[in-house]
Amino acid sequence: MAKMLDGPVPNGARSVSWPWYHHTLTTELTVDARKLLEQYSKILPEDVESHIYRIRDKAWGVFPWPCVGEFWFLCFGLAKHPLYHTMVLPRLKSGDSLLDLGACLGQDLRKCVFDGAPPDRLYASDLFAEYEDLSYELWRDRDTFPNHFLADDVLSDNGSFMQGNLMMNLGPGQTDMIVINMFLHLFDYSNQLKVATRILRLLSPKPGSIILGSQAGVVEPIEQPLKPPFDKTEDGRKRTIFRHSPESFIQMWEDAGKAAGVPLRPITCEFQKPEATEASAAGVDTGLEAEEKKPFTADDLFSKEPLTRPKVLVQSAPETGRLHFSVIRS
Repeated sequence: MAKMLDGPVPNGARSVSWPWYHHTLTTELTVDARKLLEQYSKILPEDVESHIYRIRDKAWGVFPWPCVGEFWFLCFGLAKHPLYHTMVLPRLKSGDSLLDLGACLGQDLRKCVFDGAPPDRLYASDLFAEYEDLSYELWRDRDTFPNHFLADDVLSDNGSFMQGNLMMNLGPGQTDMIVINMFLHLFDYSNQLKVATRILRLLSPKPGSIILGSQAGVVEPIEQPLKPPFDKTEDGRKRTIFRHSPESFIQMWEDAGKAAGVPLRPITCEFQKPEATEASAAGVDTGLEAEEKKPFTADDLFSKEPLTRPKVLVQSAPETGRLHFSVIRS
């Protein structure tokens, strides 16, 4: 089992009574998502919702990520990045390559193609090989979208990583742009630093090569333990996730650049509080009793138990938002 998960799916994690398993679509099916499914995937308007539910439940069976339960594969995170229209799309149209790391069902890459990018140099990678077929099933483009899915574990031991799909089939220093949306915040600090260093080694040595994306952030950095069912590793150790402020996130990338021997321009990282439309809508059918229902937020995944860690400010209720960032090679 991949080291990033430290064991099999925890008991009870696939229950559809967890608050992050949304039984009905509300704000998740945006105008953009429906447009792609109808115009790009050629799904009839009356079939869109049933199609989404069917694919979501298959993905939930692969691994019950909260983001899968919440239909995040309908959210085009890359298109919301400030550099999407001014840098990413123009460079794709001029022939640059792009790797989406932690691609899930390939939604960001399909959005790029829908917006005019050629698909030939678009690559996707995720831990689960099953996502490749599911992405084709969701977007119905097996005959037109290249088979550029590279299942890999970025936290495997060094020997396995060097012999894995990313290094063997894509190669170190071969990618002009790397996208990591809502990905690094799955790990504790030491593993985030390890992943960041490996991502830098995949990046092209050309000046201007870029890593960009977004992730959940907080005003003050904090390492927090998770609540059940993801609270422990297979051997019983407490699982934690490091939640970054813009300052701590920039510092981590600076440290990763030094470790990888990659010179970087000043790193940009903007903290953006979520808009009301990005939150789960009140009254979402979670499968719980009526008096227990409430809008689910990311904070519901974390224990409020303090951790004794040096140089980490622990808050009982961190102020959360979205970090949009870009890491550019000088």
